[in-house]
Amino acid sequence: MIQDIRRLRTGQAALAAIGFALYASAFAFADHPPRHEHPAVPPGKPRAQHPINLSGDSTDAGHPIDQWQHATGDWGGLRPQLEQQGITFEGVITADWSANLMGGASTNGDSFRHLLSLNLTLDTERLGWWQGGTVFVNFLNHNGESGSGDPGDFQGVSNIDAPGRTQVAELWIEQLLLDGRLRLKAGKIEANSDFAYPDHGGEFLNSSPGLSPTLFVLPTDPDPATGVVVFVYPDEHHYAGFGVFDGALQEGVATGERGPKTFFASPADTFVIVEAGKRWAVGEHALPGRVGIGAWHHTGTFVEFNGSIDDGTEGFYLTVDQVLWRENPGDEDDEQGVAAFFQYGLADGHVSAAEHHIGGGVVWIGALPGRDDDALGAAFGLVIFSDEPGAAFSDNEEVAIEFFYKCQATPWISVKPDLQYILNPGGISLSDALVATVRCEVVF
Repeated sequence: MIQDIRRLRTGQAALAAIGFALYASAFAFADHPPRHEHPAVPPGKPRAQHPINLSGDSTDAGHPIDQWQHATGDWGGLRPQLEQQGITFEGVITADWSANLMGGASTNGDSFRHLLSLNLTLDTERLGWWQGGTVFVNFLNHNGESGSGDPGDFQGVSNIDAPGRTQVAELWIEQLLLDGRLRLKAGKIEANSDFAYPDHGGEFLNSSPGLSPTLFVLPTDPDPATGVVVFVYPDEHHYAGFGVFDGALQEGVATGERGPKTFFASPADTFVIVEAGKRWAVGEHALPGRVGIGAWHHTGTFVEFNGSIDDGTEGFYLTVDQVLWRENPGDEDDEQGVAAFFQYGLADGHVSAAEHHIGGGVVWIGALPGRDDDALGAAFGLVIFSDEPGAAFSDNEEVAIEFFYKCQATPWISVKPDLQYILNPGGISLSDALVATVRCEVVF
């Protein structure tokens, strides 16, 4: 009886989210095209977002190296010329060193890992091909040791942790139609760049602020998957999106290393997700905020903790973001200020170790005088584990509390000391852990 009630509750949440999505997409198109934003790049998948130089002039020539936008400069003026033609190259290498200072499974070692991202963006309009199109290719290389090995935590102290992998992680084409009110994307896609992301969670190292651990079958790094995404922007305040992806990862297929074969052939599992949301501006200075509500379903076969077989599983999530204060409210391009986010995720505890997730955090950009690009942040993440027989958790929950300070040494290099306190790591009767990490990012 209790199991039936829990299934019903999960199903009702999913239906509510789908209904909200259909409601938002039913709005009549506005008279003017919306000023929507594309999703922010999720943590762990660094993609440099420097302004594209459309003038064709070198922005780094004649400047000292600590003022360059990239560690490799403008390639003698070639980079801005290519951008003017619609060809943009970005590269980022992220490296983490971590040590568990107390508690957890062990305090005897440390760990090091890196993530290299090289990506190419083609603007079809500037290339003279057709209007409103974008082609994107992303090459990733992961290597190193897991930061969660010594603390033994569940949520993941480093969002670039992954098995050693070298792959073309993304290869997709995107098209804007109807003056930007309709966005279509198809190819090999990082689903977390379109769904279930908090706008202000990207600076944190822990994995949960970027993606709720209840979305355990989402096609995300290191295993994006072939899929199709459709987003509708009826006006500047509302959006609704739908995505269908290859669900073969659940069958043990490393979709990050594969092309579209398993999207069209066996194993024929599918991951479907829908999200709808609303944007707003609050107060005299029009501080922006957003709420996103979503539901997902996976059609595959899952083994429940009690050994039973379940045909398909689903879940629900919520993200809320709000800018709380701006240092220079008259300048929309100035990011200095304070912003916060909140997350909630729900999954079926019969098959998901994380049945509930609640998280949130605050980020302050430019907290110190004269350090306008530095960032300071604090966040927490609470995971409530499944209590199903066979789940084998001795503790009901794990809590991760994180603090960081990001020093933007130059436009192309940053150093981020980070401290995480993990209560009940892994939910398996380990003592509380304290993990120190230093992250370095270089844009080249």
